[in-house]
Amino acid sequence: HAYPGILAAVRDRYGRAAYPGSPLVAALSLRPGDRMRLAELHPQEFAALEATMRPFGADVRREDGLAFALAATPPDPRRGLLLIDPSYEIKADYAAMPALLGKVHAKWNVGVLVLWYPVLASGAQAGMAAALDALALPKAIRHEVRFRPAREGHGMIGSGLYIANAPFGTAKEARRLDTIFAALTR
Repeated sequence: HAYPGILAAVRDRYGRAAYPGSPLVAALSLRPGDRMRLAELHPQEFAALEATMRPFGADVRREDGLAFALAATPPDPRRGLLLIDPSYEIKADYAAMPALLGKVHAKWNVGVLVLWYPVLASGAQAGMAAALDALALPKAIRHEVRFRPAREGHGMIGSGLYIANAPFGTAKEARRLDTIFAALTR
């Protein structure tokens, strides 16, 4: 799997304790000719994202990511992947994500659309997950892994992805992750 090599490259560059976020993992996975466009509205997060990602040639914009997703699709060429990783600090994000994915898919029906979401002890993501399933987008996979809370009382107990137009092999890899995470939670 490519991830151990990416993690090693990040730690060589930023130190042994460095842990790459999804933008850095994606940047280190790009092929020659691939482009990366990122949006972040929060001023401090934008500054950190821009400082980290500019050396990799990423186009980093201080914009609302959800509006950016609609404005930037379909890309030219029409092939590509869109990762949506909201903060979910705004609780309305849970209700907004299925509608956003539906709109993006209507504009760009061949793109690989990926939405990350937290799995919470409160179950706050359950309604969104059901609404995502109801979209019935082509080659859609919704997959969740569970793990122990980071500390006592921590509400995040897992992580989920909804992928429309999932590439071949994604379902098999999701099953492999199930096995790995099942072993971690014993």
